[in-house]
Amino acid sequence: MISKHSNRLIWIAWIVLMPIIIYYANLVSPLRDIDRSSFLIIIALFLIVANMPIKINDATFSFIFGISILVFLSYGLVAELLISQLAYIILYIRLSITKKTLYRMPLNSMMFALCSIGSALLYYLVGGKIEPIGTKEILSNLIPILIYTLTSFWINQIVIYFITIYLYKREMKLINREFKWDLFIYLLMYPIGISLYLMLETKGYITIIYITIYYIILMIILNSLSSALNMNKYLKKTMNISQKLSQRMEEEKVIDEFFEQLTTLIPVSYGNLFIVEDKSLKLKRYFQNKCDEKIFSCPYFETHEGSISEKVFFEKRRYSFNRRSQWYTNDHLIFLEAESLLSIPVIKNQEVVGVLTIASEQKNAYKKYQIVLIEILALYLAIAIENARFYLQTKIKSETDSLTGLYNFEYLESKIKDEFERLKTFRIKSISLLLLDLDYFKRVNDMYGHQAGNEVLLEVARRIKMVVNQSGLVARFGGEEFSVLLVNHNERETYNLAEEIRKSLEIIPFYITNHMTNEDQKIKLTVTASIGAAVAPFVASEPSDLIRCADKAMYSKAKNAGRNKVAMYSK
Repeated sequence: MISKHSNRLIWIAWIVLMPIIIYYANLVSPLRDIDRSSFLIIIALFLIVANMPIKINDATFSFIFGISILVFLSYGLVAELLISQLAYIILYIRLSITKKTLYRMPLNSMMFALCSIGSALLYYLVGGKIEPIGTKEILSNLIPILIYTLTSFWINQIVIYFITIYLYKREMKLINREFKWDLFIYLLMYPIGISLYLMLETKGYITIIYITIYYIILMIILNSLSSALNMNKYLKKTMNISQKLSQRMEEEKVIDEFFEQLTTLIPVSYGNLFIVEDKSLKLKRYFQNKCDEKIFSCPYFETHEGSISEKVFFEKRRYSFNRRSQWYTNDHLIFLEAESLLSIPVIKNQEVVGVLTIASEQKNAYKKYQIVLIEILALYLAIAIENARFYLQTKIKSETDSLTGLYNFEYLESKIKDEFERLKTFRIKSISLLLLDLDYFKRVNDMYGHQAGNEVLLEVARRIKMVVNQSGLVARFGGEEFSVLLVNHNERETYNLAEEIRKSLEIIPFYITNHMTNEDQKIKLTVTASIGAAVAPFVASEPSDLIRCADKAMYSKAKNAGRNKVAMYSK
């Protein structure tokens, strides 16, 4: 994208330079006498060719330059300049110019005008002539016409190179894949242009009518072939995207990867994904692809009221629009500069599980075969999200204690190992471990039942989490034992936190149900805990050493000293 200043300069340059170019062209090569019938047929052919570009893979070409040679040889520079300008404008409109890229029309208009003027001047310099000639006479003009063709090609390539480097600020090699393809097209147009000219001079305008019919048939065949090739290419890309989605195990990353990969497949300027939760739509992701930056977010707007997504959800069918005026809804407020819009239901097991809506600043951005592939990808996305959620549930179950919801010992152990790796590389300064054992917990189970004991454990877990908050990791060590893992806490800070936990248990009474009686009797209890603490690297150099030191401090110092105490391990 270019700046507003550059955009303004392009329009000013076009307004100023184009009349001068046309005036100069008329001085160099005035308009010849025109056979009205032939000229009108040539214009019709020009318009047909401009409206029917041939697309093969990612390349687009047409016979416009071949007809430019015909017009130039038949009627001179002015006619060629004016008709080619008209044809190229129609071609670029056909290729979906947006408001932000409208500057490309005057920019390309000047570029093609330079090609016309430059190639014509060199044609005259090497002895080329504009006069009625037959098959024999054309032989003397073959070299000038070839020079005319190559000059037009080189001016076009050089201008594109400088525009890319200095206007778009992007690196580009002058000779690349597109350079070779364009050279092939120009050389192909060279004999086509000469053949059209000879047929017009010898057989008359009826030949141009046959050529027009031939071109239309050829265009249909080649574009059908191109569609088949594109479908095959897009299917391969779709399979690659589905594989990448299956490699992501976190739901958020799956969705972001989907939008990231979608931009490599089709033009996407905006997008959002709604997921069905509790039989209604919930916005899961808003995507914006602007100015070489991709934005993934869940913004303030949660509602889908009055949107295409709502319509798709209730009607369970897709909607596709080629221009902005066709879909005036609340989406206009979200997709501010979009033209084309596509919204499809994400269906799995015959149920709508979400709605995907994408939009592009280009008109006519989404072809039918692309829409089919997007529907397939949307199904892959639904499966990938389901797998990610299942993976998350399995992961949570494997890492947490089923009763308290705290992390289990296995997760705590792996986390301690990870923190020791960070400690060894000096990314953190210290690791503190608290081990907490409830005092006389067996009495609670014996007197009031194991369910009452579970109530105590749940409340203990809640209080520890409340004290620790975000400053550490809380885990159930086993039985009535709990643990807290802290990072970058010195011995004094570690002790103070442990003491705060101890007081939160001792001071505030516990109210539990007596499950040993037939009545739901509430019992008031005082629960205390003995806490042992150790801080690495001061007393431990390995994860197992840290656990052993904290355990030793808890039993040897806190328990043996009368319980309901905090003890720090020291060498």
